[in-house]
Amino acid sequence: MAISLAGPEPRSESLVEDLREAILTGRYGPGARLVQDDLAEAFGVSRIPLREALRRLEGEGLVVISPNRGAVVRSLAPKDVVDLYDLRLALESLAVRRAAERFADLRASTKLRHVQARQAIAARNLSALFRLDRDFHADIAAASDNNQLVEALGALWSQIMRMMHAYFEAGDYPVDTWDDHHGIAEAIAHGEADRAVARLTVHLTGSRDRILASLRAKGSRE
Repeated sequence: MAISLAGPEPRSESLVEDLREAILTGRYGPGARLVQDDLAEAFGVSRIPLREALRRLEGEGLVVISPNRGAVVRSLAPKDVVDLYDLRLALESLAVRRAAERFADLRASTKLRHVQARQAIAARNLSALFRLDRDFHADIAAASDNNQLVEALGALWSQIMRMMHAYFEAGDYPVDTWDDHHGIAEAIAHGEADRAVARLTVHLTGSRDRILASLRAKGSRE
């Protein structure tokens, strides 16, 4: 069934966002073929912006485009999780350390997001929870005052959020997530770089291990 969209054909950026959200939330699952004619009808667009959107998502690691099969949602395996979280931990540890050296104070924004997270948990709004989580970590990257680091981490978030959706669609959002966030923010504000990195490491490895356990339970292989 076609999705009704009011007004003129959406811009390429809006289409990218809509397709990305559909992949992140599992509407188009791993291995699903993204047939251009079907997508054009579903999203009410022509094939030209659609091809551009699919190329964008290929660059984000969400889609694989080949001459024989066309566009396919990239599969998700435990090794993908390990590789991504290894990279994420290395980059975010650097961001946390640099932010702590600058005594960046993220405590007020973290407290506000925690309130919003509780509301999202009550509403079972996982997409909102993941955006709040992303924004917390993005603030740390910004506080590092390293634009290259901000861009490198930003490029990972589509894949990170897809992995989070893959786990949390069947589970409960961990209640200790924002306790971890508060602990990291507190350590950064006091310039305690080692403690902040230690808290971040526990936080990210815990998230990684939950995702791995879920994927393996579903039959994914290394």
